[in-house]
Amino acid sequence: MKYTFIRRFCFFLQLIRWPNLVVIILTQFLLGYAVIQLIYSKSGLEPALSNALFWLLVGVTVAIAAAGYIINDYFDLRADRINHPDIMILGRIFRRRLAIKYNLILNAMALAGGVYLGLQTHSWRLSLIFPLMMVLLVLYSSRYKNTVLWGNLAIAFMSAMVVMVVWLFEFFALLNQPDIFVQLSSSLNFINKIFLFYAGFAFLVSLCRELAKDMQDIPGDLKAGYNTLPIKYGIKISRNWLLGFTVLTLGFMIWALMWLFNKGLNIPMAYYLITVVPLLIFVLYRVMRSGKPEEYKSISLVFKIMMVAGVLGLQPFSMALG
Repeated sequence: MKYTFIRRFCFFLQLIRWPNLVVIILTQFLLGYAVIQLIYSKSGLEPALSNALFWLLVGVTVAIAAAGYIINDYFDLRADRINHPDIMILGRIFRRRLAIKYNLILNAMALAGGVYLGLQTHSWRLSLIFPLMMVLLVLYSSRYKNTVLWGNLAIAFMSAMVVMVVWLFEFFALLNQPDIFVQLSSSLNFINKIFLFYAGFAFLVSLCRELAKDMQDIPGDLKAGYNTLPIKYGIKISRNWLLGFTVLTLGFMIWALMWLFNKGLNIPMAYYLITVVPLLIFVLYRVMRSGKPEEYKSISLVFKIMMVAGVLGLQPFSMALG
């Protein structure tokens, strides 16, 4: 069947998971403008990374993520025919060989942008982050995804890097402006903790969601010959792992709420207390009562909502800082 250009473009947006890319853009935008720029403005300063370079950084991150989704579908085609036949794009709308082409184009664009960012921040080593992310995504799709926990940890790490890369490039750009660095020295520790909190939150929630997705995808993964945690050890043991990671995430949130309270940041503390914490408690309840793969689809969705709620929490955070 032939499709119009607009229709094929819409299918391409589905292939690269455009809602997830919007979340990445929103995350980095809020970190850059609602946290870094706001804290800098209190000292009458502007971020060391210019607006153009900041948005180039966002574009590079989005391109790498989009390429990762495409290559993941390429290697996951057999399992997706069973797990997600109704939403398959690759192999149904686009030929498999196009996936490699799109992946290479997006990665080449990201690599060029990453090298330029490294040159502008006078740290070529920093630009190596991007090819490492590309390689990790390929290894995840081709190898780690089929192993116990390694694939889950790889994606969780990538989620944390979406957060940390914003501060890494800003920090290295700041090192090139020693006068401004000295003026901000008293605020750097505070900024570090904010980014570590959001990176830790992204890591843990993503880890939980990936494990829930593995439990949801048991039928297709089993026929594809995958060796994920639920397939190797069964859904009961996997459920206990998911409960453990969820409890760890809840404990992390309680620690973060106490830190926010001690810093007098009551607005974001109240926000997370009435959004993320109830969602975590709800997930714990659902996981304890779930025993079939199909029941974990809704649990995976709750973790996704939790991730978005965490990102949106950057706005009340900025309100408290202001």
